[in-house]
Amino acid sequence: MIRHEEIQRPLARSVLALIHRGITLHPSPEDAASVIKGTRVGVLVTALNALVYAVAAAGSGNSAFIALWLAVIFALSVTLVRMSAKASRRQITRVSSKGARRLVLTSVLLAAPWAALPLHVVAFHGAGDAMIVLLVCTGMLSGGAFMLHRAFVAAIGYMLTILIAIIFSFQFGDWDMAWPVTTYGILYGGYLAYFAYTAGETARQRDASVAALSEAVAGLQEARDENHRLATLDFLTGLPNRKAFSDELQAAAIRQKERGEPFTLLLVDLDRFKNVNDLYGHGVGDELLAEMARRLRQSLEREDVIGRIGGDEFAVILMGVSDTDVIRARIGRILKELNRPAPLAGRIIHAGASIGAVICPDDGLDPTDLLLKGDLALNRAKEAGRGRWMQFGAHLQRRAIEDDSIEEGLRTALAARSLHVLYQPQIALADGLLIGAEALVRWPPGTGLAPSPERFLAVASERGLLPALSRQIAEMVAGDIETWRRQGLSPVKIALNLHPDDLKSPELLIETIDMFEARDITGRHLTMEITEDCLVGRGKDGAATVLDVLVERGYDLSFDDFGTGQASLSHLRKVPVREIKIDRSFVWGLTDQREDRAIVAAIAEIARGMGLRSVAEGVETDVQRRILTDLGIDAAQGFLWSRPISAARLATMFGLSQRSACAG
Repeated sequence: MIRHEEIQRPLARSVLALIHRGITLHPSPEDAASVIKGTRVGVLVTALNALVYAVAAAGSGNSAFIALWLAVIFALSVTLVRMSAKASRRQITRVSSKGARRLVLTSVLLAAPWAALPLHVVAFHGAGDAMIVLLVCTGMLSGGAFMLHRAFVAAIGYMLTILIAIIFSFQFGDWDMAWPVTTYGILYGGYLAYFAYTAGETARQRDASVAALSEAVAGLQEARDENHRLATLDFLTGLPNRKAFSDELQAAAIRQKERGEPFTLLLVDLDRFKNVNDLYGHGVGDELLAEMARRLRQSLEREDVIGRIGGDEFAVILMGVSDTDVIRARIGRILKELNRPAPLAGRIIHAGASIGAVICPDDGLDPTDLLLKGDLALNRAKEAGRGRWMQFGAHLQRRAIEDDSIEEGLRTALAARSLHVLYQPQIALADGLLIGAEALVRWPPGTGLAPSPERFLAVASERGLLPALSRQIAEMVAGDIETWRRQGLSPVKIALNLHPDDLKSPELLIETIDMFEARDITGRHLTMEITEDCLVGRGKDGAATVLDVLVERGYDLSFDDFGTGQASLSHLRKVPVREIKIDRSFVWGLTDQREDRAIVAAIAEIARGMGLRSVAEGVETDVQRRILTDLGIDAAQGFLWSRPISAARLATMFGLSQRSACAG
């Protein structure tokens, strides 16, 4: 059975702990700020109460005490107002022990005049009505508890000063009222103390909740800002990414429409970034991108916008710039910075950049259209030799319109299968016999367009039509080989050109090889011609592997346009070619250019030393043929023997060549 004393002990301990916490509770900065904020109103009410009482007691015959009492209250009120005004102008970050004691002392001083009033009227029987004094002092008790509820010790000091004075006064005054006033004072004072404590705790809990909520909101805001930063910032360079730059470009276009503010869009592409990655690794490539981004940022004005929109491609908005001379000067400054060698990872990297420029509104208003035109200008700048810039203009506009027409005609021709293949014979220089032919695609006649193969192949590559075009050419060559078989001819090897885009989609190329082999057309019938562009540039990382697969399946590789690239000799070590084709530009200068003859002689020597066949392109005169023969070139093709001809005419040459061989 639980005894009564066992219940009382925990209750008593709880009460004592509560009292101890209340007495030892140090006011927080928020507590002090609350008291300071309520001081002005509290002091005003105090002064008004004092004034009302003084007016009411004016005829009681105690003018000297009332005047002195009122003067003390007014002096305290003015002092406290000044102190609160001064404190409110400061940011309270902490409340020292000295400050807490000063707050208690100030509260006792504010209560002292109201403690003096019952002592004078009741205890010392001065003039005045004891009940009015009791009522006024009770009101001041309540007001003080409200004002000081967040500073519990100060509130207790304020209330005790008045309560003790009231209880003490009635002990010496009216004995009949002493015990009820004492009881009332203890109960009412205890209630006010409880109210002050609980109200203060509630306020502090609210502060904690508000602080926690503010911290949570700040955390969410920080998380949102971080997510936004990650979503719009390029991690490597610290620049806005493609999405963020597109938003800036859209905003610039809107400002142009609404306010007439022009701007110039620049597309910047590093010239030899792929080579840097291949030679030094992606780590150095990343360092180069970061360095180029830093240089770009430094070469721009503060209001300009810059972003990284692709692997090694940047975009810039020159705000308020539309004058050609200004554009030229600004781009010249940019190119000067970007074309400087970059010391990275203990090496000197020569990257450089090309730039395409387009002006808004002169060249267009739609952001997508501006980007397309800027890209077109950038491509033309690269074609012109890299390390330079080109502004979109009427000539490029015409070029774009022509490309659109070529694309439309090419789509129509592919759908109608109206493209055709011609063959340029290849002749052995030693005996003049036909040993092969190069398959060349030609635009269908009678369409109103007559683009060169180089032109419409470039358009096909840019517009994504190259895979379909390559497959159709392969099917036409396969059909011609099957036709020659049915005619009882033994066709020579056909050289089929591989476009760089073919190696970007190796699965499509292997499907084409499978198509050939399904028709019993193998490496005995076909040679695959490649250029250096098949091995360098974007998307060519796996080109060598694909070419190795072709060689394993029995197809010879011929290196076309040899000597015109930047690294042809190094590719001979990496790719298992069986044949070198000497570019026509060297053949044309054989008769009068000693340098060209020396180059051809060197290529012939390289071919012999590596056990490769050598084939010269563009032979047009017998003098060229004799020089090539003397230099030891194995075979040649050109107008000296034949222009590109149809499959039927090539079949006739097969027959003549085979009969000549038999007769020989």
